[in-house]
Amino acid sequence: MSGRAGLGPLAELEPPARRRVRLAGLAAALLAVAVVLALGARLSRPLYDLWQNLSPAPAATGKVVVVAIDAESLRAIGGWPWSRFYLARLTEEISRRDASAVGLDLLLPEPDRLDPPRFADLYPELSPASAGEVRKLPSMDAVFARVIGRSPVVLARAGADARSFDALDRPPTPLPPEAQFSGPLPAGVAAYPQAVGALPILDGAALGHGLVNGAPDDDGVVRRVPLVARAAGVPTPGFALELARVAQDVDKVGLETAGGRLTAVRLGGRRIPAAADGRLALRFGDWRAIPTVPAADLLRRGLPDDLFKGRIVLVGLTSAGGSDVVHLPRGGETYGVFVQAQAVDAILRGDGLSRPRWAPWGEWTLGVLLTLGAGLAVARLSPVAVGAAAAGGTAAVLAASWAGFQAGLLLDPFPVLLPAATTAAATVAALFVEGRALQARLRAALEDQRLQAARTEGELAAAAEIQAGMLVPRADLAALSPAVDLDAVLQPARSVGGDLYDAFLLPDGRLCFMVGDVTGKGLPAALFMALAKSLARSLISRADGDLAAAVGRIDAELSLDNREAMGLTLLVGVLDAGRGRLDLCCAGHENPLVVAADGEVRETPLRGGPPLCVVPDFPYAVETLALGPGETLVLFTDGVTEAQDPEGTLWPREALAAAARAAAGAASAAAMVDALVGAVRTFEAGGEPSDDLTVLALRLKG
Repeated sequence: MSGRAGLGPLAELEPPARRRVRLAGLAAALLAVAVVLALGARLSRPLYDLWQNLSPAPAATGKVVVVAIDAESLRAIGGWPWSRFYLARLTEEISRRDASAVGLDLLLPEPDRLDPPRFADLYPELSPASAGEVRKLPSMDAVFARVIGRSPVVLARAGADARSFDALDRPPTPLPPEAQFSGPLPAGVAAYPQAVGALPILDGAALGHGLVNGAPDDDGVVRRVPLVARAAGVPTPGFALELARVAQDVDKVGLETAGGRLTAVRLGGRRIPAAADGRLALRFGDWRAIPTVPAADLLRRGLPDDLFKGRIVLVGLTSAGGSDVVHLPRGGETYGVFVQAQAVDAILRGDGLSRPRWAPWGEWTLGVLLTLGAGLAVARLSPVAVGAAAAGGTAAVLAASWAGFQAGLLLDPFPVLLPAATTAAATVAALFVEGRALQARLRAALEDQRLQAARTEGELAAAAEIQAGMLVPRADLAALSPAVDLDAVLQPARSVGGDLYDAFLLPDGRLCFMVGDVTGKGLPAALFMALAKSLARSLISRADGDLAAAVGRIDAELSLDNREAMGLTLLVGVLDAGRGRLDLCCAGHENPLVVAADGEVRETPLRGGPPLCVVPDFPYAVETLALGPGETLVLFTDGVTEAQDPEGTLWPREALAAAARAAAGAASAAAMVDALVGAVRTFEAGGEPSDDLTVLALRLKG
């Protein structure tokens, strides 16, 4: 096979085999394409997440600060939600420290629970005069609105669809966002039928509004944030984008499109890549590196007056048990305000990840070319060259994906690698199978030529005659013991074979019988069979009833000078007909069948041991069972169990049991043997036998 060790060049195969190899490669490629298309982004996300962890975003710009309403702040001020009084104070403290924008990453759709009128309603035991005085106190929502109006505040909004718990039957129409867009939002941008915002009194006082909610991917990981979307039918910027717009005092947000789909957003001189649905894929850094100030520290005062000078400040809830907890591809779990902070930082840098429009076409084109190359290379190159090419190609494609990630591009290696890899693997497997089949055919042809030459010279005829003369004739078998009806047949697959059977009386009057099968066929197997049969009869006759010791000695003798490493499966039995006691010793042979007079067939499982000449000094054991009057013990070789029809289908084990059941009523052991052999040959339907066939039947007379 030209040194290909079973793989074989494609040119050495016959045309039908070549077609099968090519079809196997094509089927594997189509299957891989279907897998890539079905799984889509779910296949590439783990790789992109690996890139995220190996190459995080650049260090934070320091222009974004998070004011955290953390556990310490809740202990100092009280449980959440806080009164609008404290939120007003917090906003005021941030604003007076010269923040360029203040983003409240909080949804405030309900009135303050400690608003004076509501407070008075909570205590009906107050006198009318006292309740009236309380109701005259200023509304904390109004106080908070005045603070918002004096500060560069951006309020959060959340888009809601019809299935959301936040959806209302008659939702109020929110105020339109202050951001202006350079044109209408293109098709494909995410849309929400409703928008959940702050109280109208707060909403109208803010300088900007932005969407904070973006659904995680189907694995629960947040990788993207909204840049633009439609909320309640109105184009609305994302929360991070709106904060950057307010901080830079920019009125208009530019939209870049290609083919009617959004590709990027422009803010001032920055270009931010965007997906067609209006979201920004973030390249995450360490969220713990974002400057963070506890809210309680601001409310206690004592912090520098220029702490937030020229910086964008986000306020969010970061205490344990909060609902705004997200899972990131890098850094594990965190709070949503830190995701928004990283998004603001990315927008200020003009940074982000995008999938170029040409990427799918380029990936699939390269994948097709690589798949074709893999199919051709595997069929023509050595295994070492194929392995080197596969390793080099995989490394090059992964390196391209890595380099693209460094440049902010998401390049998917799986449309390139998976079809090519599966095509190569399927082609290798098909070449291996077809190569082995070709080798088997060549070996069979060579053996047939040798056998033909031997027949021409008369050697095989003489060997067959000699082998047949070594077997006990069927008529002599039947006359061995008056208590037993015994018969056996051996039919070699070729002129001579490696099967054997024997039966003889021991000195103590018990009947010894055996069936064996030598590995291989032809003259070498026949010679080994002759040696094994002679040794077995001699050693068992002189064993003084110790069957296990005799089998051990047979194994030892056969193993001497066994240069061809031939093996022998052997099943030896000794029957005490008077007591119906049957001793069996099995060396890797088929389990026998016991056929009752009423047709019941049962397989007798034997623990036994390995074939002879395989494991030196193996301690073979004797297993005893009872054989009742009228019951028949059937021994056979694998020429029965491995018989094949012309299509190559093996004879089912159930068919053997059925044939034995059908022959149970046979008048003699010879008739049962002939019936079983006939059933095998009928199944083979004239095809060439796959192996030597031997059947022995022993019936205990009543």
